[in-house]
Amino acid sequence: MIRLPKIALALAAALVVPQVAISSASAVPPAKGPVDPPVPSIPQRYLDQPVNWSVCSFDAAVKNLYPQAPTTNCAKVRVPMDWAHPDAHPDVEVAIAYSRATGTSKGLMTTNPGGPGGAGLTLSASLAIDKPQLFSDFDLLGFDPRGFGRSTPLQCLTTTEKLNALPTTPDYKERTRQTHRVEVAEARLYADACSATEFGQFVSSQQTVYDMEFLRALFDARQLNLIGYSYGTWLGGWYADTYPSKVGRFVIDSNMDWTHTQWDNVNFDPFSGQRRRDTQLFPWIARHADQISGLGGTFTQVRGKYNAIRAGLVARVKAGTSAVRGDDLDGIIYSTQYGNVRFIRATLDILIHDEYLKDPSTSGQIEVRHVDRAWARISPELQAFDTLAAMRARYGVTPASATTAAALRVDSTRSILADARAAAAKATGDAVINLGAIGTTVRCNDTKWNSDPRFYLREADRMAAKYDFFGYMNGVPFCAFWPYEPQDRKLDLKGSPRMLMIQGELDPATAYEGALRTHRDTAMATRFVAIDDEGQHGQYVGSASSCAEEIGDRFVFTGELPGRNQVCGTSPLPAELSVYAVDGPVDGNAVRLPKSKSDHRVNPLLRQALDTVAAGTLR
Repeated sequence: MIRLPKIALALAAALVVPQVAISSASAVPPAKGPVDPPVPSIPQRYLDQPVNWSVCSFDAAVKNLYPQAPTTNCAKVRVPMDWAHPDAHPDVEVAIAYSRATGTSKGLMTTNPGGPGGAGLTLSASLAIDKPQLFSDFDLLGFDPRGFGRSTPLQCLTTTEKLNALPTTPDYKERTRQTHRVEVAEARLYADACSATEFGQFVSSQQTVYDMEFLRALFDARQLNLIGYSYGTWLGGWYADTYPSKVGRFVIDSNMDWTHTQWDNVNFDPFSGQRRRDTQLFPWIARHADQISGLGGTFTQVRGKYNAIRAGLVARVKAGTSAVRGDDLDGIIYSTQYGNVRFIRATLDILIHDEYLKDPSTSGQIEVRHVDRAWARISPELQAFDTLAAMRARYGVTPASATTAAALRVDSTRSILADARAAAAKATGDAVINLGAIGTTVRCNDTKWNSDPRFYLREADRMAAKYDFFGYMNGVPFCAFWPYEPQDRKLDLKGSPRMLMIQGELDPATAYEGALRTHRDTAMATRFVAIDDEGQHGQYVGSASSCAEEIGDRFVFTGELPGRNQVCGTSPLPAELSVYAVDGPVDGNAVRLPKSKSDHRVNPLLRQALDTVAAGTLR
């Protein structure tokens, strides 16, 4: 058992028995599909390692929001780079945060905010601020998955010469030969960069699942409990399939289609992202025309205004007078519409770009006057859902802390590359440049990808024609050029207890249709709760649906699941009194797939954690 410092113990911010010996026998290969890898044992030296605890840097913020919270302590623990061959590579570190239950503990509860690549160190504590019974009923564990956050970072390494040699396009939405050429070149560069170190091969879901099991063993917990969002549902499904007897109460929320491939999942994004925009965001803007100046009072008017702004941005980029891109605006809106209360922020994003076009800057960048003028175009009632200071920080026109900025600025592989190219253009000589930890690396390592870039070009061209908002978003994934074989598995959840799946009908990031398909694949081990007319990404804890919240609470705190799948209702969008019905997949109007409470009340620490993951979703 780990001995923590004698202080009030701990909590934190998309794992056993003493001296666990896990079977090393290979799983029986399925008739079709991937073969489950052997389950490794945990070398005793990792369980015996000293753990140096100190009070987490975010502990004061937690206690400021919930004074009765136990102290959260942080540490880093060593794990093998490759659990299958612990002696073959240097060890890596996983950053963890821990607090003991203030009451009688029901066990160890961990969380994951999504990604892949979302840092989860603060998430468990953040959730407990809104749900204090988590503090009393569970020992809480937060962790940054290997490769990300404060854990040993993945490095994607390239050179100034390679960056300077990349071709460019003024707009990825324009499906031209030049755009195709750019997407292939960028994908090759990213694949080379993220596989440049030996660690790149082992930043994967399966290795993270082994880390989670090690943490369960390290804390001498009988089972692991989990609240996982988005990619955290993928991790939850993979853990349950790998260690079914160690599964406690798993709430997996806003589900990926985790019984299928990573490519299947990213290929849902164009239709699910557009559905959220066109059925909820733009109609909401239109309904608030008396509170929002200049975007229109009907869906058609709002869409037309958006397209006109976007076209104006592209024209200025083509003229060489601006660095504010139309495809960047698409990415901003796609990510910002994850949260219902963020409809106000998405509206401001559109208005800021409109102000920029009305009065372009000589710098070719958005400046403080554009943000301030946009802010003045929404009513005080809507302003109450955000702050002018946050919007200024979002666009980098005023200073912000690194943590706050990460939660405000939308991050993508394209924006990372643009920043790196700008730095490379100023460098002298050929230097190595670290692009940082790119979450797509996990996707490449998890499941098999088509290695022909022409396949993805054809698909992006087809999607761009079908979904005019962001159909082009995937382009050529760098997984097409990934040099390593995936560490995949065949998920059937044999032997696992039931897990609770919660899913909004109009989720922009994890399509309802994919989540339902995974439930049907695992119906003996999952219970499915749908939320009608709801599109927020992330539901349980601060949910817009009191029905889904209550079901989640009963399961987490008593172990009780509903006797059958359920459909819940939801609450109105910000500044509205009624729920506007959408004829979506819950009503039978689904996109065909191949066979095979209000948001603004969420505490600021949790809001920041979720915003940070949303901002990095396109990485």
